[in-house]
Amino acid sequence: MINHISIAVNEPERVANFLAKVWDGMVFPFPPAPGSFFVIANDGKGSAVEVTPSGTVLVPGEGLPDENDASASTEEFEAKFVRSDMVPRYVATHLNISTKKTIDEIRELAKSEDWRVLVANRGEGLFQLVEIWVENTFMLEVMTPEQTARYVEITDPKFIAQAFEQTFHQPLPPQQSLAEHLNLIG
Repeated sequence: MINHISIAVNEPERVANFLAKVWDGMVFPFPPAPGSFFVIANDGKGSAVEVTPSGTVLVPGEGLPDENDASASTEEFEAKFVRSDMVPRYVATHLNISTKKTIDEIRELAKSEDWRVLVANRGEGLFQLVEIWVENTFMLEVMTPEQTARYVEITDPKFIAQAFEQTFHQPLPPQQSLAEHLNLIG
C-alpha cells in the first residue's frame, strides 16, 4: 500500500482543497515544507498527499545516527524540504487516486478549476479513469469505485504476467523528445 506522496504545484492551498473535495477528505497545514498542505483522504487507511509549492525538492540529510540506538534523535540526519531554482512545467510523476464520486462529479470539479479533464480508456480500453491536469501541468488520475474495481482486477500479478508475456520479448521503443509533446495541453 502506498501511504502518501508529495507533489509540487503553483497554488498548494487551491490544489489541496481540490483533492480534499475529490476524496471527501480534510486539509491541514504541512509545517515541514513552508507554504505546504497535507490532504488526508479520511479512508481509514491513512492515504494522504503532501502538496508543496513548485520548486520544492527533498534533499537527504548528512551523516547518520548511531545504528545501535533505535530511540536516538534523528532530526539532524533526516531529509529536508528545500526550495530549488529549477521549476519544470511537466514532470514524470503523476498520481492515481480512488474516489467515491461519479465521473460527472469529478468532471464538474475539474472544470470548475478550468483544468483539462477527460475520461481516458487506457490500454485501448483495458481500464478507464478520469485524467485531470491539475493547474494544467500535473497529471492526476481519478478512479470511480467501478474503475478502481477493474484496476484491482488487472493489476493482479497473474493477469499482468499473462497480458504482458509478449511485451517482455519486444525491443524498447526509441526515446521521444519533450518538444514532441508540448502541444498536449490546451
